[in-house]
Amino acid sequence: GALLLGVISVTLGLRHLWKRRPQRKLVNHRVELCYGEDMFENSLNIGHVIDREGNVIRRNRTSREILGWAHKRSLHLSEYVHPEDLGKFKAQLEQLFERGEIRGVELRLTTEGRGVVPVELQAKRVTGKVAVMEAQDRRRVAELERRLAEEEARYRYLIEDGIDTLDLGIVLIDAQGHVLWANRALEKFFGVPRDKLVGKQSLRAIQLLAGALDKPQEFLARVKQAYREGTPVEEAELRVWQGPRSSERILQYRSIPIQTKRYKGGRIDYFADITELKRLEEELRQRAQELQEVNEKLSQFTSVVSHDLRSPANLAMVHLSKILGAYDGALPAPVRERLEKLRGLMEYMDKLVDTLAHYSEIRLTPDRLERVDMNREIRERIEDLGEYLRGVNVKLADDFPVVYGIPTLLGEVITNLVRNAVKFNDKALPQVEIGWKEGKNGTYIFYVKDNGPGIEYQYWDTIFVMFEKLDRNKEGTGAGLAICRRIVEEHGGKIWLESEIGKGTTFYFSLPKAPVKKGVEHHAQ
Repeated sequence: GALLLGVISVTLGLRHLWKRRPQRKLVNHRVELCYGEDMFENSLNIGHVIDREGNVIRRNRTSREILGWAHKRSLHLSEYVHPEDLGKFKAQLEQLFERGEIRGVELRLTTEGRGVVPVELQAKRVTGKVAVMEAQDRRRVAELERRLAEEEARYRYLIEDGIDTLDLGIVLIDAQGHVLWANRALEKFFGVPRDKLVGKQSLRAIQLLAGALDKPQEFLARVKQAYREGTPVEEAELRVWQGPRSSERILQYRSIPIQTKRYKGGRIDYFADITELKRLEEELRQRAQELQEVNEKLSQFTSVVSHDLRSPANLAMVHLSKILGAYDGALPAPVRERLEKLRGLMEYMDKLVDTLAHYSEIRLTPDRLERVDMNREIRERIEDLGEYLRGVNVKLADDFPVVYGIPTLLGEVITNLVRNAVKFNDKALPQVEIGWKEGKNGTYIFYVKDNGPGIEYQYWDTIFVMFEKLDRNKEGTGAGLAICRRIVEEHGGKIWLESEIGKGTTFYFSLPKAPVKKGVEHHAQ
């Protein structure tokens, strides 16, 4: 990560190796770009300067501590690479000196005592014959993560400086372009200790952080331009990783020039961790896609099933009608009665198939979306139910709002709810009230209220299940409320009820004021 960003710095300790070589001028030029000897020597990772054969010609403190051979400055390839991984390591060496860099290589190193150290390698070529290799001890990482978790748990409830404990990386830069302050979150995000940032020139500090980024050059170019022009950077998305892709962290970066008197001319840089948010967004998108695929398959299945059911049912109806017509007077009464009952069952089955097909076809698509004047739609539906509502006291609110959807489907919801309010009413003078009110989160709430017998609480949810009937003696398929729920939910709303035994029931359904967006937002309702 950060070590490889400053890889050329290690050449400070190698000048004597090249004093008599033609490359000396080139190396000395590169030394001018380095960050300092301490970055290599004091890195928490194993650091090796290696030749083309993989032999170590310089090693850091961590290498001596973990691998042993404390007094040996150099190591032969066979001394520190596990025998079973030598082939893999040599292949990576070829890539390193051919391409200039390798990352994320997992293999095993061996210690002086022949112990095994699992590591992840990153390396960068310095010259045609020399490269710098960084090996991250995965055991140490796990131990550090465990200790970090313990420390976080131990101090979580202590009172600390508010900004310093935010899960938001912050860098404060003064007017001269130097880092005044950096918080702990940066260490967690980038693995760079904040004392390595404070006091540094701002671009140099940002370069240290950029070493952990997936695309550092794009980020640095954008930051340099903003710093140079004194302009803000709005919501740049960064991907940070210091190991396998599974440990990738997604940050949102913002940089804002300071206008207040004390720090005017400086900047504040923010790094917000949005990894979990992105994960949830992707999960939600996948779930929505899966749901859409399931709905499409269900629609196809229902269409096939309804066709396959309807054909034999219709054929049976034809034969029954012929038998009843041809042998009207010859059939014994019990036989005729059974045949009539069978025809009734076949007719009921035909209704069920029609209902199932209709239910599967309820789907809101952008091309069907239109402006719906609920004032007109509700009044037209009440007018259509004229004979059915004879003797019923119907009360309508004034000025129903305009919504967006499919008029025929929204009208069907009103029709079904009003029919139910009348069908199950047990009062001498049935009453039905249709109204609306403002809802939360940009919705309207419509309601149909009756003075019927009421519905017991235990049925408030099951009543919306397909083919569920509270009264088996009543006509109908028991699909009306399930269809209402499907229509309302397709329009981005919800449907529910409130009821009091002996006093009546009120069905509510919400509809968005704005056109519903299908996909992730819709299925997140």
